Amino acid sequence: MDKTVGVFSFGRRQSQRCPDKLLRPFADTNLARIMLTKLAELGPNTFFAGYEDEFRTEADAAGVAFVRRDKNSVSIDEPILDILSFLRDVDYDYLLWVNPCLPLLETQTIRAFLDDCIKGGCRPTFPVFRRKTHFLRQDLTAVNFDATVKTLNTKTLEPILEMVHAFYFYDRRYFLDNGAYWAWSDARVIELSVDQSQFFDIDEEHEFAYAEQMWKVKHRMPVEQPGH
Repeated sequence: MDKTVGVFSFGRRQSQRCPDKLLRPFADTNLARIMLTKLAELGPNTFFAGYEDEFRTEADAAGVAFVRRDKNSVSIDEPILDILSFLRDVDYDYLLWVNPCLPLLETQTIRAFLDDCIKGGCRPTFPVFRRKTHFLRQDLTAVNFDATVKTLNTKTLEPILEMVHAFYFYDRRYFLDNGAYWAWSDARVIELSVDQSQFFDIDEEHEFAYAEQMWKVKHRMPVEQPGH
């Protein structure tokens, strides 16, 4: 890996929708440990940022560098510059953030995305899925189709790109100077073609339970039956 590029993830315990989701038991492990295993596999240019000592303990056990967040950064939801204030203290020109709430995401998928970013000239980059179906706004107005048509046919639709909250590649200095990952006019996208189950993102309690069941199936662990 290019020494000017760092790969990182970060976490906190104060999740409102799914409390303590990174450190609470998940099958036979936890989400933080799963993420740290991937960072360790990616090599030395990786780190995990957290405020609580439990994250440091997990990072040390995985052999991944730990960066301490400040108390304010784990108690707010914006601005992103304050949430990621610890990036002022790392020494990388470019950064790849990886979402720690995607337990099924594979290391080889992260590595392939990163390689593509570097080959693409280190432009700011994010992943997308191409969706070809009928999209509506909250008020039921059409987004990508003519609402006057009488036959709904996906063959005639213009595809829409869905931004995937899995990893972002960006210039650290631009972020620190502008408080944003990139200028949208400069950003580049990579269309994902791998199994979409890798990108199942845990935000809510029911998603935590469902992802845990998928993890158990993937790793051939006993799966609890409904009502047991």
